[in-house]
Amino acid sequence: MAKDDAVTIAPDIHKLVYEDDHMRMLDVRVKPGEKAALHRHPKNATYIIAGGTLRFADEHGATRDVSFTDGQIAHMPETLHAVENIGATELHAIQLEFKE
Repeated sequence: MAKDDAVTIAPDIHKLVYEDDHMRMLDVRVKPGEKAALHRHPKNATYIIAGGTLRFADEHGATRDVSFTDGQIAHMPETLHAVENIGATELHAIQLEFKE
């Protein structure tokens, strides 16, 4: 794993559930007020079990707030970001990271 890997940087938020040669599955839980330092995800698809509002910050400090809803599916390219739950509810998601 890379030193900026999500599971390495924020193991309390990103729990490895499964991994093989093609993908890995993470159980992601971000409590209100909780933060994860700058970390990387490869291309991925994320299923939101319980929605919430997260603030994403890129490596230059630019931020964007994103609200996720229950049952939403998000497809993401490879990304480097920090995360903060700025909402009142815990966000819970299952994330499939694809290996290429």
